[in-house]
Amino acid sequence: QYINSYVKPGSHMLPLSINKEMQQTSVEQMDMSVYTSDTPFPDNEYAVKIGSGINDNHEHVTFVTVEWYPVQYIPTTGELITYNNAEIDVSYKQSQQSPFPETSTYDLVIIAPNEFSTALQPLIDHKNNRGIETTLKTTEGIYAEYDGIDEAEQIKYFIKDAVETWGTSYVLLIGGLKSTVYAKPRDNMNLGASGWHVPVRYTNMYDDPAFPLAEDSLHDPGVISDLYYADLYKEGGIFTDWDSNNDGVYLAMGKPGVDDDENIDFYPDVSLSRLACRNIEEVNTVVNKIITYENTPIDPSWFEKMIVVSGDGFLDQEDLNIKWDTTEIPDDDYTIYAQSFNPEGEHGYITNVNVTKDKDAESKITYSHNDHLNPAIKDAFTTSFPTDPVAEIVSVSEGDILGNTDISFDPPSNDYCNEFFFWANVSYVDEVLTIRGKSYDPKPYGNLSSIHIWIKDSDGNTVFSEWRNNTEMYYEGEWTTGEKALLGRGGALYYMPEEFEKEILWTSNGELQGTDDVLSAINGGSGFLFFSGHGSPNVWADQYPGIPGDRAHSSVTGMEVTKLSLWNVLGLLTGSRNLDDLTPMYPMDLLSNGEKLPIAVVGGCHNSQFNVSMIPGVREGLEILFPSIGHSSMWCHGYAVPETFSWRLIQNPNGGAIASMGNTGLGYGMPGKELTTGGGDSWITIEFFRQYGEQGQEILGDTYRQTLNSYIDTFDMTDLSAGHPKTITQWVLLGDPTLKIGGYE
Repeated sequence: QYINSYVKPGSHMLPLSINKEMQQTSVEQMDMSVYTSDTPFPDNEYAVKIGSGINDNHEHVTFVTVEWYPVQYIPTTGELITYNNAEIDVSYKQSQQSPFPETSTYDLVIIAPNEFSTALQPLIDHKNNRGIETTLKTTEGIYAEYDGIDEAEQIKYFIKDAVETWGTSYVLLIGGLKSTVYAKPRDNMNLGASGWHVPVRYTNMYDDPAFPLAEDSLHDPGVISDLYYADLYKEGGIFTDWDSNNDGVYLAMGKPGVDDDENIDFYPDVSLSRLACRNIEEVNTVVNKIITYENTPIDPSWFEKMIVVSGDGFLDQEDLNIKWDTTEIPDDDYTIYAQSFNPEGEHGYITNVNVTKDKDAESKITYSHNDHLNPAIKDAFTTSFPTDPVAEIVSVSEGDILGNTDISFDPPSNDYCNEFFFWANVSYVDEVLTIRGKSYDPKPYGNLSSIHIWIKDSDGNTVFSEWRNNTEMYYEGEWTTGEKALLGRGGALYYMPEEFEKEILWTSNGELQGTDDVLSAINGGSGFLFFSGHGSPNVWADQYPGIPGDRAHSSVTGMEVTKLSLWNVLGLLTGSRNLDDLTPMYPMDLLSNGEKLPIAVVGGCHNSQFNVSMIPGVREGLEILFPSIGHSSMWCHGYAVPETFSWRLIQNPNGGAIASMGNTGLGYGMPGKELTTGGGDSWITIEFFRQYGEQGQEILGDTYRQTLNSYIDTFDMTDLSAGHPKTITQWVLLGDPTLKIGGYE
């Protein structure tokens, strides 16, 4: 079979950072090494992936994943090679002995410093009383008894020993940094130990600018990965230290001047999580919360509720690419009109741009992105969404001159995601004006709209008219959290049990307009809480539908740890800000939902980066003012963040959450229609709810582990440029892995 056009390349994932001034590099969508090839793509009919891990029955197994490619493509000839069926034969040799005991001595092992031992005893007693055989192993004891290249490896060898000797299925690390004011987050490129109660392993994955990221301004130089402790074995049951080439650089992928570590399967061999407590007071808080949660009969009136909070993640506007040939029209003043319609026939405000055609003049074409000034959008900002369909012309502006010189450029800023969708490029070449802009329907699931462009001369005669019908734009976070499916995969609510009430806080339905909306919803209690948007260690936020006026005009803050920042303090000193800008100083601490505690999933960049403290966060502001200082990669942007967003939820003694999951680094989302299927943050967060709601997982650590297994089964863990190995290694569970979701009856 042959086709006459190129197969469209897959979408790239984009970072879920709150940094509105993020530099981005233009990226060629097509991999020309593929599109100029005369060999089939993929180059093989199938691929096999093998790894060691734990299955749904807590059995240590070898996973064999066969990826079959029923269609191959030869770009230079346009040939499609198709296969109707495949027969798969798997041969294996059964091991004659197992290193694991038939019965377990300890189901759960807690690893913590000795100073926490007394505070942890009530939790140990509680777990034992619930039939979960539990013991504590102190970090001091591990360091005395086990060898290793560093403290993290010593702990990993102990965990391996516990699995093989005691039959341990769950491991709980209890201990984070030692201070909220200043704690050393990292000793070297591989390890954080001296400032930690329980050390952390850092990866050495360097982001590929194809995400896109400007290599000199935005990337993670490795992230915290507690998966290091859980991934004990690789194929054949061989211990994996995450330094396969023995060069002393752990889990290196894409790091300049360093060979990649290979043959790491990432499958967890034990269900492992962390409670990142900094002091005994926090230990007491989380221990009491866990015991109360599991021992108190859950009231369905609040537990059988799921709160979702989201908005529009990326500006995935289609390129309208409307060509107006002006070569035959007379010099005159012209008005370009635009109006959008949704499938229900509702129409929006008519926007217009006045230009002049003057063949004797030099051309002047400017870029403008001002749909935040559209009357319907301005009204929605002050009242609420949804509102009428929106049309916006960006590639030509009021008063521009269509003259005798060519102009074409990519806007230098204020054009979010243009490097992928080309919706904002300016072009007036050979007297042909390319009209580009936006068309969207700012309401829940308003993914389709049609736009009409027409042009009149000074006498009111229509000289040009063209439509773009059924253009697509998806509000990524809302589909990720929502009840509908795209390309066969649903959002999170799609998989939740029918009896669960759905409290939907979206920017498009007007229920998410600021922090008060989120605080009020959480304080009412819920069994689950799901944020999907953009983030940092300090804040979670997202955007209004269509991202009117670009990110600087459309961002909505859902919740933040602190308002104390270098910028607010400088503003107070200069008089540009007042005390209201600093109050409440810790907004998240206003949560007061008591014992009505949700399991929280936080989608966004760095929301679970639990290596922050106040002084390094403020120092990062100085790094912005004085770039020569360097970049410490705290991602706090000058804010004095005492603890990261996800952990702050858990350690709140007056409410918050019972557990949370999120990214320790830059999370990545898939823009557009492939948002639920393309991998990254949306995929892995949705999968957690599928494991609970559809697969029936009831223990938190099992649900988390099976989510990881499913992601690893589905995607290529060697493909750094696609974001998959980073997605899996940075997604951390802060909570009790043996937690019975909903408590015991």
